[in-house]
Amino acid sequence: MYDGTLAAARCLGQRGIPVTLAGDRMELSAPARWSKYVTRWENSPSALKPTEFIDWLLAFGRKNPRHVLYPTSDDLAWLFAEHASELREYFYLYQPDSRTLLRLLDKKTLRTTCEELGIATPPTLFPTDAREAKRDAELLGFPVLLKPRTQVLQRGHGKGHIVKNVAELERFFDSFRGSAPHQPRIRQHIPDVHLPMVQQYREGAAERVYSISGILTHDGELVVRAARKVLQRPRRVGVGICFEEAPVEPQALADVLRLCRTVGYHGVFEVEFLQHDGRLELIDFNPRFYGQMGFDIGRQLPLPYLIWLGAQQRSEELRAELLAAQAWQGGEGYVYCNGFSFGLVRMMQRMSGRMTPSELERWAQWLQRSRERATVVDAMRATGDQLPGVVSAFREVTRALRHPRDFYRQVIVGSVLAYFDCFDPSALLPLLSG
Repeated sequence: MYDGTLAAARCLGQRGIPVTLAGDRMELSAPARWSKYVTRWENSPSALKPTEFIDWLLAFGRKNPRHVLYPTSDDLAWLFAEHASELREYFYLYQPDSRTLLRLLDKKTLRTTCEELGIATPPTLFPTDAREAKRDAELLGFPVLLKPRTQVLQRGHGKGHIVKNVAELERFFDSFRGSAPHQPRIRQHIPDVHLPMVQQYREGAAERVYSISGILTHDGELVVRAARKVLQRPRRVGVGICFEEAPVEPQALADVLRLCRTVGYHGVFEVEFLQHDGRLELIDFNPRFYGQMGFDIGRQLPLPYLIWLGAQQRSEELRAELLAAQAWQGGEGYVYCNGFSFGLVRMMQRMSGRMTPSELERWAQWLQRSRERATVVDAMRATGDQLPGVVSAFREVTRALRHPRDFYRQVIVGSVLAYFDCFDPSALLPLLSG
């Protein structure tokens, strides 16, 4: 959750709060690692090695007590809840119990809870083997989505596959179980977690995802923002890179509040809905910091700071900040965009022929109109903190350069050189000297 981690570091650091970031060695290229607001970096085991990670975290806490600890991924959300009693000896937490977290992070129990509350969800089935998966897919009607029940302690963190026919279903169902294994720790709680769920696929869904995000405090105070995801990567099933401001839909907000109260959740959240046939269907609940959190911070909802205050029980300060956030009106056409990823997606889609010339022009006009008429929040760029954007761009290019064709490489590198024209070259010095 690189973008959200960077947004959290900036939100806290701009208020003079020291920020400690931890990760394994593979995460040295994480953009947040290079923010000037990160005052300390610690090498830690991966959360996919939960015993080692928790042992390391407790040892860190003993030596460095009273940090505020909050999750930036599903793995950490569940692990912090599972070990909350131990962690509270050394850390400030703002954490519901592990049973609550698992009801939200396991899509089967999330769907069951939604059904009990009358909250709409897409038609979804949970087969126990390939034969049942074939039957379920035919019942729902192709194409369907094969998705993991949860991403907690899942290697690879795949979003899922769109399956068009029985042959693809059989191939992907078998490969899914091997390519997205879950760690034994989570399989103790969800024995059949390795089996993918089958969900009806909505054509055009990529540009019809609506989200409500914000904070529900331990005392029941609620402040939210809403957004529409308009572009993601991969385009059909992926991570959002462009969002537009949206009004808060009363029914969706009521559904979120009922769900949180039913399971006993408090903290930061992002809840995703799919717009279909005039209604909103709940598809995901993220009980943690989330990728586009910088969009909400840019709309005067400083979620990391609110958690920092709440975890330390600084009630009066928290209340004042909540009132200020509630007073924000919006309606100015705010837009959130990871500018470099946006350009890279358009270029790759053009090269592959997956975007028509008219689509390419539409997206170019979208960004131009956004810059002219709206406040654009960029995931990476920030005045005075340019290095994370540079690191992010190099990371994206490194991934893209794995493609074997030289033509691909030349086009991508050319676009990067043009992109860097807007950067102050001195921003590279800390990276080079490090």
